[in-house]
Amino acid sequence: MSSSLRGHKPVERLRVLMGALALLGMLGSVVIIGEVLRHPDTRAGVPDEEPDHFDPRDEIDCPEPPPREGQERSPQGDTTTTVDVSSSDLYDCPQFFDGRRVRYRGEVVGALLHRDTGVWVQLNDDAYAEALGPLPAHRDYRGGNSGVGVLLPTRLTAQIDLVGGPQTRGDVVEIEGMFNRVDPSGEVAVIRAETAELTASGEALLDPLLTHRLVAAVLAILFAGGMVAAERVVARRR
Repeated sequence: MSSSLRGHKPVERLRVLMGALALLGMLGSVVIIGEVLRHPDTRAGVPDEEPDHFDPRDEIDCPEPPPREGQERSPQGDTTTTVDVSSSDLYDCPQFFDGRRVRYRGEVVGALLHRDTGVWVQLNDDAYAEALGPLPAHRDYRGGNSGVGVLLPTRLTAQIDLVGGPQTRGDVVEIEGMFNRVDPSGEVAVIRAETAELTASGEALLDPLLTHRLVAAVLAILFAGGMVAAERVVARRR
């Protein structure tokens, strides 16, 4: 045996076991902190129950089967009765609602595009439109975004103040007008609105205080400080 190894006692198994457990504990803490930082709990103010809205993933049963190719069909739908619709209704059954008067409600999102014929807006009626608000504000995933393009007369846009975005809840507008599967403008599946009513005002959304991240930061500082202190103690003993 070399002289450098003489006088050194073998490390006790208990100390080895305690060191391994401590290492596993540190690794587990790192994983937990990482998950907290990746998925912070920002559901403050978000209802636990499912919001009262249609699910865009649900299959819609069209009121009548689509006409066969070449079958004669009235170019104008029922223009006397106004039907309440969702974006899923219009996208899944465009031929049935083509040329019909519809009533549709959604959040103004994106931008207001002014044209000579009016103002194009996007009205979303998904789960984030009213019940939940923009996804970045809560991280509560409940389906994708869905909505319909609407051509508003310019005079009807004066009541719109806020347009929805990542940090803004847009105004909610209920419109009535004619749905066109293929609009004369060339757009597909849009509504030419004749009336519009503001039903809910939008608001700017502030970033919530992420207490989980604050706690994780404090724990990381304490852990780093403890490691430095332990290293200095061991160095002095040597």
